[in-house]
Amino acid sequence: MNIPFENIASTANKVYHQILNDSYPKTDEEQLVYLIDKAYDEWKCAEARFNEATDSDLIDHAIYDMLAAKTHYTYLLRAAKEKSVSR
Repeated sequence: MNIPFENIASTANKVYHQILNDSYPKTDEEQLVYLIDKAYDEWKCAEARFNEATDSDLIDHAIYDMLAAKTHYTYLLRAAKEKSVSR
């Protein structure tokens, strides 16, 4: 049952990359490097939101987002290291 949804997600991802004129990662290694770059960008955006937050609730939310993004980034780095993936 998951196969049709996987095909839809894969097709949507390819179209997204074509619209942005961004090369679509073809191999698992290229996809992992792409995800690492994307996770790093998300972490830096979360840090920027934290630095700009003024309300206490927004600060708490920004801290949560920043820690989650950093954890995701380090997870992907560990996965790349285990698979001996490099740029």
